[in-house]
Amino acid sequence: MDSNRSSTSPPVGPPDELAVLAAAADRLAAKDLDQLSDVVRAERVLVLRRLLDRLDGQWLKELAGVDARGAAGADQDQQVGSTAAWLRGRLRLARGRPRARSGPPGPCSADR
Repeated sequence: MDSNRSSTSPPVGPPDELAVLAAAADRLAAKDLDQLSDVVRAERVLVLRRLLDRLDGQWLKELAGVDARGAAGADQDQQVGSTAAWLRGRLRLARGRPRARSGPPGPCSADR
């Protein structure tokens, strides 16, 4: 048996799909937005919002799977009291009710 092929260690780093997503986010962040027309910038804002909503839906789907399997803490080979406690600890979230993230962030500085 080849020990390099039968390792039970989890892979290091994000899965391929998430690495591709992270690379795309890095490219978006590096984009010089001043070189884009107003039309393109407005379209990008709308598309980005739709993509965020889709990603939020995927995150909720995967979170439900982690919760249903009791897998919270598996990333650090630990058992935790609850999925909520695990999220608070790993993502540094405050206790309490989460704030709604839908809709625009509020008045734009250009409105002042």
